[in-house]
Amino acid sequence: MLSKIKISNFRSFNQSFEFDLSSSKNYEFNDFAIKNNNINHSVIYGRNGCGKSNLGLAILDIVTNIAPDDLVRINSLNDSYLNADSIEKEAHFHFEFIFEGNRVIYKYGKKSSDRITYETLTINGDIVLEINRAKSNLASYYLKGTESLIREIPKDNMSIVRYVSRNTILEKDDINNRIFESFTNFVNSMVFFRTLTKGPEYYGPRIDVKRLSSEIINRDKVQDFQDFLNLAGIDCKLIVTGDGDDKVIEFSFKKDSIEFSRIASTGTHSLGVFYYWYLQLTSGKYQFAYIDEFDAYYHFELAELIVKMLNKLDCQTILTTHNISLINNKLLRPDCYFEMDKKHIVPFYSLVHKDLRRAHNLEKIYKGIHSG
Repeated sequence: MLSKIKISNFRSFNQSFEFDLSSSKNYEFNDFAIKNNNINHSVIYGRNGCGKSNLGLAILDIVTNIAPDDLVRINSLNDSYLNADSIEKEAHFHFEFIFEGNRVIYKYGKKSSDRITYETLTINGDIVLEINRAKSNLASYYLKGTESLIREIPKDNMSIVRYVSRNTILEKDDINNRIFESFTNFVNSMVFFRTLTKGPEYYGPRIDVKRLSSEIINRDKVQDFQDFLNLAGIDCKLIVTGDGDDKVIEFSFKKDSIEFSRIASTGTHSLGVFYYWYLQLTSGKYQFAYIDEFDAYYHFELAELIVKMLNKLDCQTILTTHNISLINNKLLRPDCYFEMDKKHIVPFYSLVHKDLRRAHNLEKIYKGIHSG
């Protein structure tokens, strides 16, 4: 799972920006949110323009190095990859992961979204892959089974991590090889998405999102989707019409039925998009999800319900919000909430000069901090 990221000269991040997901706090409640002293479920609060979306895109940038060619990307990245105020000509990324107590650190630099300048991958402090194109196109490999690989990788759009994972059958009995496989599998199962638009925008491995109905129908989840909408306060009845690949979900009325996508409000369509992704996350396809401004169209009770749903997943999740009411101990813990501005991101407990307990009203405390 992801433990830390440090970035610089990427989009809005001019200076070095660090997001640390490790935790040494011993809160005796909501321990589902922590896994191996690492935060498994978290919420980031920040005002518009502070960089929440860019943080998610920075985290998912690693996927462009390693994932398949049909990766879906956010189009704006091609136009504004490097920080516009910096004279430096490359962005720098530092990732740390934990897999069964083993630490993986992956560092790389890029001149653009698809031009890699250097890479270093270490496992428990030992370098296993390395290249620095400023000096040479020759890569260094230290994993068992890579001895016969060619060292020269002239293309700067080819990651050595991706090259090794695609061109080598690594020996399974070697611990570093197993950790390397865990690392690449994790990265290949990371996704960023937002539900702010009727055309779902996401960043990660390609899947078909042209029709929300087809996924829900094929998974036999129409009744469950209806129950979800009802629980969200939308009183409706859903039916399936059409045959074969032309099946669609429709709202059923006394005299007629109308296709979901034709009459769903912006908020209801947003719920449909969320439910689609929720099905993906429950399927086990993904190990990490960054969900940007997930509650933009939701009232508080619905936003709280969605957090509770995501907290049950065996998937590391990071949510961004403008809603400080979600900062409460009923959902998570003080080390799982983060406040973000343009230069820093800090856990909630670090803002408070006292020990926080389950009974504390975090929202009230937060308001008190910022009213003085």
